[in-house]
Parts: sequence; C-alpha cells; structure tokens
Amino acid sequence: MNIVIGSDIHGSLKYCKLLLSKVEKYQASKLFLLGDFYYNGARNVPPEEYSPKDVVSLLNQYAKMIIAVKGNCESEVDQWVSQFPISDMATVFLFDKEIIMTHGHHYSFDELPSNPGDIFLQGHTHIGVLEKKENLILANPGSVSLPKDGHHSYMVMNEEGIKLLDLLTDEVYKETTF
Repeated sequence: MNIVIGSDIHGSLKYCKLLLSKVEKYQASKLFLLGDFYYNGARNVPPEEYSPKDVVSLLNQYAKMIIAVKGNCESEVDQWVSQFPISDMATVFLFDKEIIMTHGHHYSFDELPSNPGDIFLQGHTHIGVLEKKENLILANPGSVSLPKDGHHSYMVMNEEGIKLLDLLTDEVYKETTF
C-alpha cells in the first residue's frame, strides 16, 4: 500500500495536477495533505497557474482518499467547499506506526506535541526534510508549488519506509526505512 504525501499547493493547478499524477502512478490508497491547499497568502508570490477554485474541484475528485490538516492559509470557508474533512491535526495508524500530521505553524520539529508518534509529518516550511532522531522519524514533503529548497517535492510512504522525491523528475533525494 502506497501513501502519497504533499503540502503547500497554494492554489497552483499545475502542481496540484502533478501531485495527483503521483497518486495515480503509485496507485496510492491515501493522499495526505499537510495544509495550504488553496491560497498563496500575502507573503507569497502566486504560484504558476494560480487557480484556487480549480484546485478545490480537482481535490474534491479525490475526497474519499484524502486525509488533510489545516494550514495557516486555510480559512473557515475552505471546509465548506472541500468534500473532505480538514483537521487541525490528524493521527493515523499505518504500517505498525503512529503517524501524527500537522501543518507546522503550531507544532513543528522544534516544538513537538507531547506525543509526536513514531512518524511526525509537517509542512509549512517549503523545505523537504526526512530524518530519524532516535525512535522518531521527522518528515516534511516540502512544497509542491513554492519550494524554498529548489525542489518541487512530495513523499511516498509504504510498509518499507518513506521517500522524499522531486515532483518534476521523480528523483529520490532522501529516504529512510522502517
């Protein structure tokens, strides 16, 4: 079973389509979204093909497989237009692991919740991270549309581990095993 993980789409139809093509490529059973799906926010330049309304429509086609957490750019109306729930945080049990998901603007790698689980997923920084600290895996898929580390990126997780990949080339540039 493959899980595709993305964050910080920021309303880019182009990069949302690319992320969803990875869901199809890996025949993913779930899509984890770590916030900031629709809007770019006042600090960001609008991404390529900025079209929040079209991103809503596209993501809603995958609603049954999405587990999403709220980012700092989400608003109350975003839950109204989304056909999938958007939580402040989410906990999922997969692959004999407790996975905690958040955007990163409240809890983060620097300010972990009291129970960070076995895998702590966050977005927000637009920088891909994948590292082990003792018994904890810290994972950030970076940003699909507005990277700050030079990689439009996403992650794939399965029973073997997690890979951080370049969205445009599918090059694996970090990976860890369970």
